[in-house]
This record gives sequence, C-alpha cells and structure tokens, in this order.
Amino acid sequence: MKYSLLAYKYFIDVVETQGFTPAAKRNFVSQTAISNAIKNLEEDLGVQLIDRSTSHFKVTLAGINLYHCAVPVLKKYYEFNEKISQLNDSFQTLRIHYLHGFDYWAVSLARLLTKNNSGLQLQLDTENFATSIPKLDAEDYDVLIGFSTAVSKIKNIHVKKIGTANFGILLSKKAVNQDGRLKRNVIKKQPLFLQKWTATDKNDVQTKIKKILAKKNICYEQIIYLDSFDAALSNVVLDYGMGIYPEELPLPETYAKCVTYLPNLPKLKYDVVAIYKNPAICNLLDHCLSKK
Repeated sequence: MKYSLLAYKYFIDVVETQGFTPAAKRNFVSQTAISNAIKNLEEDLGVQLIDRSTSHFKVTLAGINLYHCAVPVLKKYYEFNEKISQLNDSFQTLRIHYLHGFDYWAVSLARLLTKNNSGLQLQLDTENFATSIPKLDAEDYDVLIGFSTAVSKIKNIHVKKIGTANFGILLSKKAVNQDGRLKRNVIKKQPLFLQKWTATDKNDVQTKIKKILAKKNICYEQIIYLDSFDAALSNVVLDYGMGIYPEELPLPETYAKCVTYLPNLPKLKYDVVAIYKNPAICNLLDHCLSKK
C-alpha cells in the first residue's frame, strides 16, 4: 500500500480538532509528528491540504474533499480490523441483553457459553424492545435474546435459534369450577394482559392467542400491555384477568397455588433466538449449542 493509513488518521484528527496541537493530544504524540505526517501526505498526494498562509486554521478545498473521502475509509478499516481480530472467536467479554421476560433463555445460553469457553466473561442486562435494535446496531452490546419476528425485516442482523417457548394462558384458579370448566362470566369482565413486543409476521403469538380465545368464545374486557411476563403473572395472582406466560418459566411456589393454565389450550410454540450483528458471534454460538 503506497499510503499509510496513520497519516490519514492524523489528517482527520487535525480537521476535526481544528489544529495540529489538539490533534497531537488526541493521538498522544508530538505536534512535530502530526505536522510532519501531514506535510509528507501533501507531498505524496501533490496537493496542499492545510492553508498555512493565514493565522487562522483553514483547510483547503482539496483538504475538505480528502476529509470526506477518508472518514468512511478509516471507519471501514476499523470495522474490518475488528472482524479480523475476532476470527478465532477470541471474545474476552460478551454482552448479552434480553427483552423483559426472557431471562430464562438468557441464563441458559450464558451457562452453555461459560461451560464451553473458559475465560469468557459475560455481562447480562435487560433491554427495552423499542431501543433494543438501535442499541444493538450501535454496538452498545453484542447479543439480544428475544423473538425472531421482532427483526425478521431488519437488514444486517443475524439470528440463531437457542430455544422454544411454549405459551399458555394463566388465570386465577377461582375462575375455574371444580369440574374444570371456565367461569366465563367472571373472565369476560376482566382484562387480558399481553407484553409490549411487536411481531412482524403471521406467526405472532399474541394474534394466535386472541384467535384461539375467540374460537373458544372466551371474552375479556380489554387488552392491557405490560413490560414482562412476570407482570402479567402478578396481576393474575391478584384474581384480575388472564395473561400469557411461557411454560418454561417456573411459577413461584406461592403463585402456583392460586393460578392455573387455561385448560385444553392448543400448544403455542415460539422460537427464542439470539440476535446479533457481528457475524463472528455465529461460530461462538454454534460451538456451545452443539454441546447442548
């Protein structure tokens, strides 16, 4: 390669900081090193980039054009360098975020990762659906645990299945007779609790549940959207409405005594996935899931 990318890096910093001295401070080098690099770059390119005839810092037209060309090139180079450094899956820390209510699958995946990757550090945290993909795209974290339908139409995002959620509808045991029949007059005066996540295809579990309830002629007063499955469970415990709840999530012993699943409900299976942007994560996930 004829030109050193470091010289372009110095030039970009000179333009952005409006001077040789602040650019030197940004790069922890001397002002002379910055000045010589820019001078050599000008000689190599055969154009003047910085107008030194004025006491005020001024970039020439050629310099402005070079700046706008160089910025995306350097950005791509850093992205390329990051991908290369991770070809051997040498992640030191993997930041896993999960949508509210997906802690069961996040913890299960975390256990597999640590079991099969000694030295790998994990950071787990919850994430709101509305900001989850923009933050993933901005690389604020590495992996999102949620449903594939949430990202089925988003480009440059990868998805790997890590489990299955089997949904049921929870309701208070007081809403069911001793013979197992539903007290419809009680239910129709109460709400249905659903979660604040959006699906983008015809496999939306929430739509399926509403259709199933309609076919079973089960009415409800209104739909109330909450942040998590646990929130729906808590409302049902208070003898207030119905809520969808994954059967994989164990019911707290205290709650299990006063809630039950709607009887004779068709199984509603839904894929739980790891959503990620960096393709190098695929090998890491494949390795641990193959040992599952």
